[in-house]
Amino acid sequence: MRVMTAMSRSYAEVALNLPLDRLFTYAVPEPLRSRMSPGMRVLVPFGSREIGGTCVRVVPEDPGFPCKPVTGLVEESPLFSPAMLRLAGWIARRYGSSLGEALDAALPFAVRSGGRRRRVLVAGLAIPEAGVEKAVDELEERFAKQARTLRILADAGEELEVRELCRRAKVGESPVRTLAKKGLVRLARREQERDPLFAMRVEREPGKPLIPAQQRAVDTIVASIEAGRSDAYLLFGVTGSGKTEVYLRALEETVRSGRQGIVLVPEIALTPQTVARFRSRFDRVAVLHSHLTDVERQEQWRSIQRGEADVVIGARSAIFAPVPRLGIVVVDEAHESTFKQQNVPRYDAREAARARARFERAVLVLGSATPSLESFHRSRNGRLRRLDLPERVAGGTFPETIVADLTQTVPVPGKARFLTDRLRAAVIQAVARKEQVILFLNRRGYATAAICKACGGAVECENCSIVLVYHRRIRRIVCHYCGFERRLPDRCASCEGTFRLGGFGTERIEEEIAHAVPEARVARMDSDTMKKRGAHEEVLSAFRAGRIDVLVGTQMIAKGLDFPNVTLVGIVSADQSLNLPDYRAAERTFGLVAQVAGRAGRSEKGGVVIVQTREPDHFSIRLALRHDYERFAEIEMQTRARDGYPPFGHLARIVVQGPDEPEAGRVARELRDQLGEWIVDDDTALLGPAPCPIAMINGQARFHIVCKALRRSGIRRFVQVVRGRPRPKGKLRLLLDVDPISML
Repeated sequence: MRVMTAMSRSYAEVALNLPLDRLFTYAVPEPLRSRMSPGMRVLVPFGSREIGGTCVRVVPEDPGFPCKPVTGLVEESPLFSPAMLRLAGWIARRYGSSLGEALDAALPFAVRSGGRRRRVLVAGLAIPEAGVEKAVDELEERFAKQARTLRILADAGEELEVRELCRRAKVGESPVRTLAKKGLVRLARREQERDPLFAMRVEREPGKPLIPAQQRAVDTIVASIEAGRSDAYLLFGVTGSGKTEVYLRALEETVRSGRQGIVLVPEIALTPQTVARFRSRFDRVAVLHSHLTDVERQEQWRSIQRGEADVVIGARSAIFAPVPRLGIVVVDEAHESTFKQQNVPRYDAREAARARARFERAVLVLGSATPSLESFHRSRNGRLRRLDLPERVAGGTFPETIVADLTQTVPVPGKARFLTDRLRAAVIQAVARKEQVILFLNRRGYATAAICKACGGAVECENCSIVLVYHRRIRRIVCHYCGFERRLPDRCASCEGTFRLGGFGTERIEEEIAHAVPEARVARMDSDTMKKRGAHEEVLSAFRAGRIDVLVGTQMIAKGLDFPNVTLVGIVSADQSLNLPDYRAAERTFGLVAQVAGRAGRSEKGGVVIVQTREPDHFSIRLALRHDYERFAEIEMQTRARDGYPPFGHLARIVVQGPDEPEAGRVARELRDQLGEWIVDDDTALLGPAPCPIAMINGQARFHIVCKALRRSGIRRFVQVVRGRPRPKGKLRLLLDVDPISML
């Protein structure tokens, strides 16, 4: 490799996608000097290989040491504006990643690689479907990953991209290629399909009349847009209060002023409905979400970069959309935990939206009926301006609420029933009236455990400290963390006893409804059924058209759905999340119950919400059914203030994980001692180390240390110390999570 000397007149400081807190200096060869500028993707030598990176700065000063040259440009123009470089730097500092990791997260793969992947490797079944079960059984004993991969491919009912199949089966490519060699799977190159969203025809619609509260909110937001201020708002509106119409009016004014907007939604399930609503009002709408192919994502990204989209809609990564003239960022359902990224960099899209709006002098609107306590607290101390929508529009009324106390339910001998008589009767009556029903249970599968009748033990995952969930349709017990699955054994390994199925999930509720109301057309929406491209919109379109009577689902049906013919909502187990070892348990329970209950009563027909619970007097459930967020926040914030939890303090978490449990525990204790030497602020406390609530995942023992600080500076110090220490040797890993959403 040729090394350039001090005779070179310019140098590029390059950020690489590596967990290293530094930039790398490369000399810029003469042919590239006039074309090199900050924000460009470049190819550089690193060790014995060539990798891509981002030029952050171009400097004329000789660094004082020999530099290898930049070997090429991925693009002829910058992919990052100065504002986006600044946002990536903010994310790296806030969440403890390197700048290169933050920059790579902001670009779709096809864009940062400079490629256009039109033909992809796909896998399909090479044997008749009738022979799949036998083949899976034969593989399962010795080749569990191959068996799982083959079963999942068959379960998909269509060809899958190999990388998507690997993602679902939680395997590398090796099991897929081995299955192909055995003649069980066929591999081929195919053109990537287009997302059905892009072919969707939408009729233009005029704006809906605004009620006074909506008009006040629109006027306030528009005033900020016209003044070019980076004001931040909390649009606090009850379910059905017309928040989306406020977003639309604000975006219309943004577009009229020559600027653009980004709309973040928490679930891909909401994207089709949201896109249809926005396309009915805007001609130039772009979509960014994880179900797009590489080609689609690159096409959309390039179109946005060229300024051809007035409105960009997508999940959390859409906050990085390269809109050249950003005027407003809307975060819909802003309370949702899905806005927190779980991989490096572990950013919170809501906080990133606040930062980006501030950097680009854009308006930020966080919309929610059940805002996070952090947002609510900010609205009280003036960091967010609160806009209230206290009543429903379009004639909707709050539904009647009925609590079914499960502790008072008398079991029926010989029959496992998970719907109370009251809820069952209400479903039958609603279907008879040609009205629609939503049944919510945030737990998928058929039974939550296979329990030995003799010793009471439950079958656990071989790789995780998790009880396996029984899925009846595939007749297997499955780990929802690592993907491990197997047939339910005939006998208990401990005592040779037989098993019974305990607990219930959406699959079992679907079955019970089918038996109780045979004439009802029932559909289920959870991550087991929503795997095909376009599946979300297919089911929701059928429900909207009245071709489905009862929709059973997990949290993907809990928010944002507006169906006037839904007159009954059943919450099958309202207190399910209350007993999790997480300080947000009450907040999550309140939010889910209130959001699901808000799906009913959205027309003049009114509605009823029936809530099954074992804790009917818990304040989060009781107040959610009264839609009394203010009182809930008052009670919960007293507890948070007393214990120093957000919004009255800040948290960061470091997880030490590795295959050797004693070694992981030893390193965690050593790290705790080292951190204790550096963090001596009275306002900062270290908790742990202790085994994580889920102590083992995918064969990795897990210990965590939690930093709790009254000031953000304490968390910044914690991040600096963790990032500044040497990386652990061997197979041990440190996972840093700032502002964690989950402590499991």
